[in-house]
Amino acid sequence: MARRTTTRLIRAAPLAAALALALVPSAGAASLTVEGTCFASGQQVPVTGTTFTPLAAVTIGGAVAATAQANAAGTFEVPVVAPSVPGLGPRTVTLTAVDGANAANTATLALNVVRAAFGSNLPIAGRPHDTTTWRFAGFAPGRPIYAHFLLGGRSRGDYRFGIARGVCGTLTARAPRIPGVRALRPGRWTLKLDQRPAYHESTPGSQATFRIVRRAGGDGGGRGGGDGGRRSAR
Repeated sequence: MARRTTTRLIRAAPLAAALALALVPSAGAASLTVEGTCFASGQQVPVTGTTFTPLAAVTIGGAVAATAQANAAGTFEVPVVAPSVPGLGPRTVTLTAVDGANAANTATLALNVVRAAFGSNLPIAGRPHDTTTWRFAGFAPGRPIYAHFLLGGRSRGDYRFGIARGVCGTLTARAPRIPGVRALRPGRWTLKLDQRPAYHESTPGSQATFRIVRRAGGDGGGRGGGDGGRRSAR
């Protein structure tokens, strides 16, 4: 009798070990995913994790800090906020996730982040007709970028800079500080950047305000200067 009992225990032990191994994900099996290829600083980004230990706590680190709880299937979804980046971007930031029940089970995710949607360096301060370098990031890739200049609520000129490229819709172009406007007048102007040839108030884009002042003893050229009134319109 004792031999039969011992034999059954010995045979059962490998089966129990196999079941235990099946319940614990292998190291490096976890993954993180997001929908989208580029994000603006401050934007909420839903992150999905898969192949974590069922019901385990998960710690999110790297460029952001958050916690999540895996469900019975070992998956979770948690919103994180895209971090600030220097300059216009894009910059690549890294997120990590560590399984609370199995520290060897980790995942990493690279995110492309820009400073703002429809962002630009806005080089409008100075002589309006001087040629300067315009930089853009956070536009829809494969579509043109346009500037629309308004004075007194009316469109005074439009300008096409070129095509946004790459996953974050970037472009560098040489153009006048205030291109596409025939008659420059002193006053408070609005610049709208978007991806539509003609100005429409409801078109998604970003806006900035600036003033043109007449130079003393001037030749009518004036001088532009931003006043920090940039905002996004989406």
